[in-house]
Amino acid sequence: MDWLSRRGKCYWVSKDSKNWKESHDDCSAKSSRKLVIQDQEEMEFIQNVTQGKYHVWLGLSVTSPGKNWIWVDSSMLDQTLFPVTGPADMNSCGVIKGNRIHSETCSAEFKCICQKEAVPL
Repeated sequence: MDWLSRRGKCYWVSKDSKNWKESHDDCSAKSSRKLVIQDQEEMEFIQNVTQGKYHVWLGLSVTSPGKNWIWVDSSMLDQTLFPVTGPADMNSCGVIKGNRIHSETCSAEFKCICQKEAVPL
């Protein structure tokens, strides 16, 4: 009921704030994953959803000693498309603030957006 549909995907915005791991588990429990932004158009859609009123976790974290930003689908972040503001440390997770992606400590608490493929009924 609370899911938004767009371009073959469904999005769910959490009502409460949790840390990155808790929100990751929350999405998994809904048979979905945390937000992976594919292109600028999807980024603009998310900005319209949040209206800049609150920050939301992305399915983006630094998992390797090489300090690379990795999406939860195991793809690497294209920083030419979406530059990240802030450090890329081993405890860094991605959050959307306004129209930018920022690095935050993964223990911080924000709302999150889960996504999954739309299933035709």
